[in-house]
Amino acid sequence: MPYRRFVVPRTIAYGPGALEHLSTVSAQRAMIVTDPGVRALGLAERVEKTLQSSNAETTVFDNVEPDPSKETAWAAFALAQEFKPDTIIGLGGGSPIDTGKTAWLLYENPDLAEKSFLEFLMEARRRELRKKARYVAIATTSGTGSEVTSAAVITDRSVDPPNKAGYGSVQLVPDIAIADPELASSMPPAVTANTGYDALVHAVECYVLTPPSDMVDPLALWAARTIMEWLPKAVENGADMEARDKMHLAALQAGIAFSNGRLGMVHGMAHLIGATHHIPHGRANAFMLCPVFAFLYTGYKARLSALASHLGIGGKDDRTKVTNLLKAFDDLKKKIDIPLAIEASGLEESEWQAHLGPIAASYAMTFSRIPNLSELSPEARRAQGIPGSDKEVEAIFTHAWNGTRGELA
Repeated sequence: MPYRRFVVPRTIAYGPGALEHLSTVSAQRAMIVTDPGVRALGLAERVEKTLQSSNAETTVFDNVEPDPSKETAWAAFALAQEFKPDTIIGLGGGSPIDTGKTAWLLYENPDLAEKSFLEFLMEARRRELRKKARYVAIATTSGTGSEVTSAAVITDRSVDPPNKAGYGSVQLVPDIAIADPELASSMPPAVTANTGYDALVHAVECYVLTPPSDMVDPLALWAARTIMEWLPKAVENGADMEARDKMHLAALQAGIAFSNGRLGMVHGMAHLIGATHHIPHGRANAFMLCPVFAFLYTGYKARLSALASHLGIGGKDDRTKVTNLLKAFDDLKKKIDIPLAIEASGLEESEWQAHLGPIAASYAMTFSRIPNLSELSPEARRAQGIPGSDKEVEAIFTHAWNGTRGELA
């Protein structure tokens, strides 16, 4: 068996008051990347004051939007070129942290800014960082896990459907991750629900798709169990610091798990409906989870059944256990006020139908890179969790629209 690699930030500061760790960071020029909401809460100012107390000069880029665009990341890079930081800080949820990572990569490798988006994605993983700056990630939501991962997600809106693309490199793992649940206490219930469900999907999708691992499995399973128990409490009472702390750490551990494991169809399909219809990422994951897991049942029956067992969900056989598992995921949505169906989310059916074919074709195209794909029989493709056609992808999206799922075959 080949050896495996496990990569995490050099330092993780977590728990109430963890933001204080920032005062130990040696920085002379620090650039903070965040969004307008986080800045309005005064969190960027808190970070600036902490840094300035150590005589660091600071600047703030606060224009990050949900599903941040290539243009936004390139604008943050332009500020970095002008300010010349030795420390870049991503402050917020996944959008600011991923934008900061991208700006950092461009700052260290300016020639990448001149390449096309697809060339940038392909080249990013081969580039070195830390020649000019270190990266600090401070999470204000309990969901993305980006504070500890080797990945970032940026959207190219110049194409239709928009290309919401993830890219990765071990170089992108932040040097320092700060997970202070006090920073998450201001999240409204809907944001708590959406980001928390995102973390759940990180944990369970990673567990199901990643080959058994004594390093990854415990993190994924601990995170999943914790989120199933504590997310409803955090949604119900945002001031419940025990619930916030449990969720913040669970999101971080789920991030470590999938960064050292893998994600797949749930996230890939959620990215497309999120970018096309502006559905929050965690909510898009919630819509896709059960339809995709039902599709994957043939190829991943053992892992899905084991996941149910680890979550304390039983049944007389594998099919019953996995059926009960998917029901538990739906029950959690009901508890935290996430609709079961995209149809119930306020999106017009005409808009959904207008984009359904193109996004299904776009997602099906991602499998074209699999070696010898054309040689696989329909049964072999299904056993590996690979859709056989655009229509099969479209059927999974349609289940998500209706809040249903296919039969466990």
